[in-house]
Amino acid sequence: MTDNIVKLIEKKEWIKRWAGSYTFISASYWGKQYKTSLKRELGIGFNHSLLVHKKGTVSFYLVKSELDNFGNTLAKKATKNNKVAIQWCLKLKDNADMITKIMKKLQGEIPSKTEYQEFLVAFDRHLPLHNAMKKTVDYFSIEILNELLPHFKDARLYTEHVYSDTESFFRSVTKKIAEKEKYNSDYLTCLTQLEFENYLQTNKLPNEKILQTRFESSLLYFENTKEYIKTGKQAKNIEELIFSKSTQGKKEIKGVSAYQGIAIGTVRIIPDPHQIGTFNKGDILITGMTRPEFLPVMKKASAIVTDAGGILCHAAISARELKIPCVVGTQLASSIFHDGDTIKVDANTGVVSLTK
Repeated sequence: MTDNIVKLIEKKEWIKRWAGSYTFISASYWGKQYKTSLKRELGIGFNHSLLVHKKGTVSFYLVKSELDNFGNTLAKKATKNNKVAIQWCLKLKDNADMITKIMKKLQGEIPSKTEYQEFLVAFDRHLPLHNAMKKTVDYFSIEILNELLPHFKDARLYTEHVYSDTESFFRSVTKKIAEKEKYNSDYLTCLTQLEFENYLQTNKLPNEKILQTRFESSLLYFENTKEYIKTGKQAKNIEELIFSKSTQGKKEIKGVSAYQGIAIGTVRIIPDPHQIGTFNKGDILITGMTRPEFLPVMKKASAIVTDAGGILCHAAISARELKIPCVVGTQLASSIFHDGDTIKVDANTGVVSLTK
């Protein structure tokens, strides 16, 4: 990737859609799918996407204008014909059953070319249906939202496990390859889709040092279907470049209230639920986005704040069940606040502020 591409990234208005413990290899699939698979299944996709990877965690960004166009377009379709939206949910559940069955069969094995193709079909179909369910709901009118939310929530809860399972699948496969080829298994999670597929056909891998560099810090930028990879300092600092003006001197941010209430407590920033460290009862959890693996920590938290998320994100649904004040979609919480800060989470207004 050239420096010109980095400059183009800086100029766009990005919005963080999710973040957490994900692999570079998954990001390589998703970047393409946001253009091609969404277009195929839903009639509309994204021309640009950005995924920032650091040691096994990924932050995902879309261009705000493209996200608004996507959400509004599908919301209009669903408003015109509610059955379309209900079909998205039913198809998503069916596909979740299919991909779960395939992954169980392949547990701990390196797939054959035939087995991989079977997995790929289901994996490629999941993202569009998931996006139709998850992103559209934030663009509904109150009337349509009240009518369709039960269907969307049911589909969301039914399929919640899929992305955790696909991550486990990729990690288990790369671990098996690492054992066979004497590579570091963490580094092998930084294969691209093309490199992974090439290995399944030829048993050839990229140089381990290339993968190590990607593991430390890398970004994947997709413009239409073209993939650009950047490593090193610019990749490490890309999020700071994008948000430098937004974060400078900021002590207060606003997000979407997912469950009302007010809490004051000590900040604990946890990007990866598998590396929690110290988290005391009453601390405030700040993260990019939660997944089921976060539940033990969430139950101890006095409040939950996320960078990404909307009405149907995992944090929002869980906070309502746990009755914990929660603000989602702040974009910048994990960048502005630091471990040990004392903050006030006013989930009645959606405002999160530094107290000292």
